[in-house]
Amino acid sequence: MRPTLLNRSIAILFLAVFLASLFYLTAVIVRVPSIGAVLIKESDDRYIVKSIEPAGQAEVKGIRVGDQILTINGEPVNEFRNVIKYNSIENADNILLLHRNNVQQEIAFAKGWTGDHSLWELLIQLYIPGISLVIFCAFSGFLYVKRRNDKAVIVLILFFISIGISYYSSAASYRSDPVGITVIYVILPTIPLLFMSFMNIYLQRFDVQFISKQVLQALFGAVGLVGIASLLYIWTDLFSIKMYSYVEMAFSGTVLLGNLVCVIMLIRKFLKHRKTKLSSLFTITLISHLVAFTPFTAFNLIPQIFGQNQIVPAAFTALFLFVLPIVYFYLSTSNQLFDIDFILTRFKYYTALAFIPAVIVAALVAFVLLGEKDSSWTAWFGVFFVIYIGMTLFLYAKEQIDQRFRPKLFKAMYSYQDSLDRFSRKIAKIMKQGDLESVLRQEIESLLPVSRITFLLVEQSENTVYPIGDHPEELITAEFLLGTVNSLQVGEMMELPYGLGLVIGRQRSRYHILWIGLKTNHTRFNSDELRWLKTMSNYSSIVFENLYLIEGLIEDLESEVRKEQTTSPWVLRLLFCLSENERRKLAADLHDSALQDQLLWYRKLESIMMDHPISSSLEHELEEIKEGLLDVIHQIRETCNELRPPLLKEMGVVEAVESIIEHTQMRVNFAVEFRAKSFINPLNEEQITAIYRIVQELLRNADKHSQAKLVILELELRKGIIYFRYKDDGVGMDVNQMNVSFEHMGLSGIKERVTGLEGDISFYSQHGNGLEVVILLPEKMTTGISERGIPRDSYLIS
Repeated sequence: MRPTLLNRSIAILFLAVFLASLFYLTAVIVRVPSIGAVLIKESDDRYIVKSIEPAGQAEVKGIRVGDQILTINGEPVNEFRNVIKYNSIENADNILLLHRNNVQQEIAFAKGWTGDHSLWELLIQLYIPGISLVIFCAFSGFLYVKRRNDKAVIVLILFFISIGISYYSSAASYRSDPVGITVIYVILPTIPLLFMSFMNIYLQRFDVQFISKQVLQALFGAVGLVGIASLLYIWTDLFSIKMYSYVEMAFSGTVLLGNLVCVIMLIRKFLKHRKTKLSSLFTITLISHLVAFTPFTAFNLIPQIFGQNQIVPAAFTALFLFVLPIVYFYLSTSNQLFDIDFILTRFKYYTALAFIPAVIVAALVAFVLLGEKDSSWTAWFGVFFVIYIGMTLFLYAKEQIDQRFRPKLFKAMYSYQDSLDRFSRKIAKIMKQGDLESVLRQEIESLLPVSRITFLLVEQSENTVYPIGDHPEELITAEFLLGTVNSLQVGEMMELPYGLGLVIGRQRSRYHILWIGLKTNHTRFNSDELRWLKTMSNYSSIVFENLYLIEGLIEDLESEVRKEQTTSPWVLRLLFCLSENERRKLAADLHDSALQDQLLWYRKLESIMMDHPISSSLEHELEEIKEGLLDVIHQIRETCNELRPPLLKEMGVVEAVESIIEHTQMRVNFAVEFRAKSFINPLNEEQITAIYRIVQELLRNADKHSQAKLVILELELRKGIIYFRYKDDGVGMDVNQMNVSFEHMGLSGIKERVTGLEGDISFYSQHGNGLEVVILLPEKMTTGISERGIPRDSYLIS
């Protein structure tokens, strides 16, 4: 209870200090409008206006860079406190000004918001910072309610609130308010350190450390020293005015250092984990950090370090900080990350697309609106930056709008997509080349008003095109195709003298071309039509290739059947694979239908016998029926296991053989001794199934014919060769007459299986000396190639 009470007390105290600071800062912003003029002291003790903040009273009252301040509140300039401390005229009631044209002007500054202040001034100094703070606080409150026990979330809340209060207090710091300046100089440098602390805690769940504790502690120490020096300068008079530039430089340096360390660590982690599951996480954090802090660092912080004016007002660059709560709120609450690689690809494309137009528009704006003599390249760069970002975001928005509204507003444009969907459904049922051509012709005729749709065959070996008539268009097209036949690629679309050509397939040296004539409305094919036809060509080429493979398989099977010599290994492999597939289907059907029906009837019979009174004679008969059902259920299960042993691939070859041995010894009278060595690399399913069936058949043969007392099995891998040996002490046989026994003893099937796996089998036996079988199988089989150049293994169904 005590830790909980302490945590609540700390939370309440923190909330009270936060609200009090917020109330005070709001009062300062509302009560004291910003003047926004920064001075510089010349060598002759003159005070010249160095820079003007946008939307401040100085800009409204006509103060310009280079003007000289003569007096403040009727007193010498060097006696005004804010001039002494911060080179600022904030909180001045009035000033006497000498313009660069030697015209003096006395200017009085209003207190509190009056009609003299523009909406722009209210917007960038009060409304935007206030709304930003509310949003940051809303994110923090939601996270606290949902994940208050997560340490990473607590640090993330501090990170959010630090950003929000720093942004909000910037308006008070412009007014040289000590509290506002304190918040900026003390809290702002800790923001990157809080981020690194959050990443350290957050990444613990992935066993990754973002930054070492020693480095983080050193950074906190440096920020603490700068903060103490800043507090002493702000609240005391221990330091001279010259110290302000050093304090300001140290402050900017710590902020820049913290962000630089953040970026370096993010880049290091991204490079280290770019090929791991954390790649998207570090990509998202790196991009969000760069987007959030780069504008402020580049356009505000670095110029301040080198004593230059800000390139873009901080009120604008601070808006990029909104990226952080959105991204890290998403990381803390979501279980899946968005596809950052896809977004980055789009970003590269859109930024490249928007660059040249942004330069042109920014140059025109600078020429028209920034043509005064005092305008600088920084003003033009600020305009370019805003236009460039705006154009990039517009292109992003256009893509989203296209996805949402384009199908509804321009339905004709999406008829091509409907056609592709319809075409893909139809070709799934196509089994003949003629059907493919018919469907393709039908789709093109339904959408395009073309003069002809003709299927041509280009015979490369004979240098002919058919069918071709005597029409000049046909003769010119045929001559063009023969001239380009060596460069044709399946699936490509080419422009013909009278239309378009789609290369939908190739069969040996013969190309199948779809010739689409010119449009009957005398217009060119537009980009949507060309993309649609290109996609149709790709779809058709895939289907054509599959049809060609099926046709080739049939041709090769027919040629193998016509051969008188021994059947080829690849044909045997194919037949055995088909056989195993049928066994698998039959076993599944038996298990899901017959076996389940028998179990259902068994349970019904058992329920009737338990729930209803029956005579002893009837009970005896029902028990016999019940036992008979159990026998049938057992036989069906045994049959299913014989047809397709369960988990054969998962067990591995050694475990599979041990399983069948254990099952066999329950019903035979001979002992089985199995000597096996483990395989380093697991065999594929086809090899495991073959060895399993060979052992099954040999043990079945031993049970029926050998009269053996002991069977010895050996299995191991020897230099890339699978070695298997069977030996029994049965009655044996005459090897010279073994061929006669092959069919009824099942040894023929064993020999064919071994041949199909490109192995060798040897039989050794004599009457009275048992049978020995030695099988050698290659661990990796070669791939047979048909006469048509297609891998025969592509026909195998696994």
